[in-house]
Amino acid sequence: MLEIHFMELPKLLIKWRNREVDPREDQLVRWLLLLEASEDEEITQVLEEIAMQEDQVLKKAMDEWERVSQDPEVLLAYEARRKALLDEKSALKRAEKKGKEEAIKAMAIGMIQEGIANNVISKLTGLSIEEIEMLRHQ
Repeated sequence: MLEIHFMELPKLLIKWRNREVDPREDQLVRWLLLLEASEDEEITQVLEEIAMQEDQVLKKAMDEWERVSQDPEVLLAYEARRKALLDEKSALKRAEKKGKEEAIKAMAIGMIQEGIANNVISKLTGLSIEEIEMLRHQ
């Protein structure tokens, strides 16, 4: 039988920040937080304390992570991947914004065709009177 477990790291981070989970008490939380440690100094600090005091396996993993992160090729690959992810996220945000703007304009055009006054269209869509006039004359 195959079991699949989904670990939602953003939700775990919220719980950690709200002190609802404790990596000192839960080994799974410890390892999942390690995935986010490179982005959060506080997580790194807590995990380093745990590694030094009680978890030798975690210490070994963190030492290896530190060693690997000093390798220039690994750093280049990491930065390239990170940049690609940020570029993708940025492109998605731009596309979402453009889609919303187009939907608002389409709605305004529909209202213009129904004979609705500019001030009402402006109030409902957030478009300026000038933008509505430009749509009217297209």
